[in-house]
Amino acid sequence: WSERRMRLPLLLLLASCCALTASSFSAAPHLAFAPARGVLSHPASSLRFPSSLAQRAASSAPLLREAHRSFRRTARSCAPLTMSGGGGDKALVVVVYVKVKPGTEEAFKAASLLNAKASVQEEGIARFDVIQDEEDATKFVLVEVYKSDAAPAAHKETAHYAAWRDTVADMMAEPRSALKYDSIMPDSFAGWDVPSGLMKGSAEAGSESLLCVHVFVSVSAGKEDEFAKHSEENARNSIQEKGVARFDVMQRQDDKTKFCLVEVYSNPEAPAAHKETAHYAAWRDAVAGMMAEPRSAKKYKNIFPSTDANWRSSL
Repeated sequence: WSERRMRLPLLLLLASCCALTASSFSAAPHLAFAPARGVLSHPASSLRFPSSLAQRAASSAPLLREAHRSFRRTARSCAPLTMSGGGGDKALVVVVYVKVKPGTEEAFKAASLLNAKASVQEEGIARFDVIQDEEDATKFVLVEVYKSDAAPAAHKETAHYAAWRDTVADMMAEPRSALKYDSIMPDSFAGWDVPSGLMKGSAEAGSESLLCVHVFVSVSAGKEDEFAKHSEENARNSIQEKGVARFDVMQRQDDKTKFCLVEVYSNPEAPAAHKETAHYAAWRDAVAGMMAEPRSAKKYKNIFPSTDANWRSSL
């Protein structure tokens, strides 16, 4: 239905643009509609066209303006893009667990770093974090954040993924496993996106050691929404702390009673400082009765991104 609603204004907009282009390869700087100026003229051009063509172009401008307004009205009223378990700006988070053979850790890191740097340049990928278990150097986690359900398949069609897959194939100590999550916080792609420099392939300026903590939570059935609400509020406050680079909240797609909190700290002292805050205390007390079992956590060190600034949320 949304596609059909979009069709008429899109066709109208396309027809108007064609009319402008075909009828007026002209310089008509007097047109008030900015896109029309871009089509019809260039400020640095010395070309001059017959006035009749300019008049015909000018007469098309109202049609183009109305098409543009109609397009924007329809676009705003259409339903957002939906994803499995979510919609709109709700990201799909795929957490991939990897165990490599002893002695291949550095080779795996090098290959995964190349893949991650290229992956964040894909249109459908917001993040592609690579972290390493603090206790077992042979264990890695890839946190892949996608903007649509189609993005994972598109990622696997890329040359850099194929190169990574083939390079690391013999390094695997066991088959890779993955869990899919719906994002609770951030609640928009803007909060997930890596900085624009990484999107454009810019090299990171140096390397910093960050502490990445994944907290695993199981809540009692029926408490899922209440836990998500309190955890989102806690996360919004937590990312304002100086020592907190990220504080994400995710919910398992296959079991809605299970959550993962992704906490990324700038220094070793930051976790203790976080637990001294009023918002943490409020969250802890609010969710205490919701726990189906004690919370557990795993600590990791960052591989990619390598700097504090490139981990930080824009929220």
